This record gives sequence, C-alpha cells and structure tokens, in this order.
Amino acid sequence: MAFYNSCRNVHLDGSILKAECQNHDGNWIPSDINLNRYIGNKEGYFNTSTDSFYDSATDVRLEGSVLHARMRTSSGSYQDEQTVDLNLFITNNDGDLKFKQYMHESILKTGSFYYLDGSILRGLVLGYNGKFNVAEIDLNDHYGNKNGSFQSEDNHFWYTSRNLTLDPSPGALTLKGELRNWDKNWQHAEMNLALCIMNNDGNFRFVRHDGFWDRDGWFAKTFEGVPLIGFVIAGVHEAAGNHEHAARALAKCANSSIVCVGVVVGFMLGETLGSVIGAGIATPIGIWVETEIKEHLIEDPMLLAEFEDATLGRYIGETLLNMGMAAIPGDPIANMTSSAGNEALKVTFQKALTNYTRQVVAGMRSSVATTEIEEKTKILLSGIGDLLKGQPPANWAEAEEKVKNVLRDRGAQVLNTPPMVNFKI
Repeated sequence: MAFYNSCRNVHLDGSILKAECQNHDGNWIPSDINLNRYIGNKEGYFNTSTDSFYDSATDVRLEGSVLHARMRTSSGSYQDEQTVDLNLFITNNDGDLKFKQYMHESILKTGSFYYLDGSILRGLVLGYNGKFNVAEIDLNDHYGNKNGSFQSEDNHFWYTSRNLTLDPSPGALTLKGELRNWDKNWQHAEMNLALCIMNNDGNFRFVRHDGFWDRDGWFAKTFEGVPLIGFVIAGVHEAAGNHEHAARALAKCANSSIVCVGVVVGFMLGETLGSVIGAGIATPIGIWVETEIKEHLIEDPMLLAEFEDATLGRYIGETLLNMGMAAIPGDPIANMTSSAGNEALKVTFQKALTNYTRQVVAGMRSSVATTEIEEKTKILLSGIGDLLKGQPPANWAEAEEKVKNVLRDRGAQVLNTPPMVNFKI
C-alpha cells in the first residue's frame, strides 16, 4: 500500500528516505530505507531493476512521494530531470518502510487500457522506470484452436475465429469469441490471458505455466496478492486518530458515490496503481471530505459533489502524471471515453467498467446504484483526461473556490488535510 498516505515528516537525507510511519496500533514509528539499494540509473533514467542511482545523480530531491533527480549517462552528459513516484514501490509495513518490486508480476497488477486490434493485444504497462509504456503482443503467435477451444503455447487460432472481445474483470483479462471446431461448427470459447501474458519491463511477454492450478502453483502465488477490496478495509489503519471514528467514517465513504467511483477508476488502472489511488481515495481523502468538509456543505449537496469530483480528480490525475500518462501517444483516456475514440478500446472499457463497478459495490457493501457510479466514472475520467492535457476542468477550480468561500464565511478550520490534497483556505 502507498506509504505516503500513512507516514509523516517524510524527507530525504542523501539517498536515505526517512519518515515516521503509523503502525496498526496507531503509533508513529521512525523508519528509513536506503533508496540507493533499490533504484538504479539506466542511461539517465530511473530503473528499479538495478541500484546505486545516487552515485551518478545530481539535484536529488523529494516532492511529496515523488523522487526527482538528474542522472549521468554512459557518455558523461546528464539527462533531463526524471521522476518516479515512490508510492508505487514503497509500502508501510506496520510502521516499517519496505521496497516492493512489481514489474515481473501479472499484467492485472501493472497494466491497463487493454484492447484488441485484430489478433493483437495492446495496452499500457508499468516498466522498471515507474512509467507507463505502450505494449503489444500478437496473440495469434501464442494461442491455437484445439477443436473449438483456445490452446496456449500454440498458434494460428485467428484464422478459425470470429466475434473476438476482451472482458476485463477482477482476477482476469478474458479473451472471448467463437472458434470453429473439427465439425466446422462455431462454438463459444474463452481464455484468461493473464495466466500466461506477463509484464517484462513494460512489455508483454508470453510465459507458459505448468501446474498453475496447484495449491503452491503460479496461479495461487500470483493472484493471492491481487488486491481487490482488501486495501479499502486495510486503509482504516492508515487514518490518523481514533480507529473507531475512522471506521465509522469509512462506512460513510462506502455510500459516497464519488468514493466508489474513485475505487472503480483505481481498479481499472491496474491493481498496483489502483492500490495507490484507492488507498488515498477510500480512506484519507474520503474520510477528510466526510468529516471535515461535508458538515459545512450539507445544505448544498451539488457543491459538495462538485468539490469531491475536483478533489479526487486532481489526486488521480496528478498520480497519472507521475506515471508518465501525459506522454503516452494517442490520448488513451479520450480514446476510451469520447464519442470519437477508439471503438475497440471503448467496448473493452465499458465491459471493464460494468465488471469492476459490480465488484466494488459488493465488496464495499455500498448502497449506491451501479448505473450512477458508471455515469460518474465517465465524467470523472473525462475531467482527468483534460487535466493530463494541461487543461483541468474550469468547474473544478470554481467548486474549490466556492468551498473556500463557504468555509471562510463560517470561520471554519479545516484540519487533518491529507498530504496528497493541496487545499488551503
């Protein structure tokens, strides 16, 4: 889980990241971790598969959870400033900072924005540099048709297939379609692509796994770590102060449509990034809005909704900026949400939206209608897309200013503002 949401006094001392981290008992424990042991320099870019970045870096600094530096290349020159969001890799393990490497794991944890282009699977996956990379793989080279069923580690299924679609859901990225059997009849077939397609430093890689259904096999080891709703509940332990109060506030958040929307968006972006986003949305930000802001806007639910949209939209958008989303060609958010977008991506997006919404509503035991969450998700993503293009929605700034005016008029004090929220009266 993202360390920054449950730590305070976070700072750098050389290459040492130091902080006070809250443990499960609510106590603040001093902790530190030497980033030089886990982060390296690859031709002027951060790389978490090597180490010793600090030895060839200058202008090293920390802003929030984001590490900045300029690093020397093999030619001796310095690359432009690079960034990496440490929330992706560093967790607070009961008051102790730990580094976790995700990049060899399932595409469900480190990928998003999947769609089919003929037999080619395309999507965005995180690389060792902590940024999104465009990845593709021709499924026709790795899957065959065995009497109307998909066969992995084979090829050429494409020539006897039709009506192929992707169906993303928690725990699976399912390829569905019809395959012609030996009797030349068409029959329904499906295959979970996440079983064999892995993330190899921001690229798709096919890996055949034998015995993956075994209790100690690859499937169990990989998917037992995929966070679905668990981080929402665990996030209660990250809330400062009284845990019973935090638990009650979290229960209120479960019936906040915009919080549900934020968790859905987090899941759709891949479980690693989703846990970073979701941990902030479902606990610190959600609790802050419910306990510090809502009481002053109870008479204006429309303004409250607009303020929630702006607060969560900025948080998600800025997190995606740190992941390099703005540099991805083709504007993936617009391509999956706008009327003129990529049709294949839009179809996959709608299926993912429906599947993840149902999972979130059930897991959080929310009373919010799934149709409301789906519609608000589309609106929020559209605003986030504008922010990534350097044009944040004007209504976000207007809502924030209106809320500040209300709070000033009432002489209200806003306390316990989460570190990831830039809101000052």
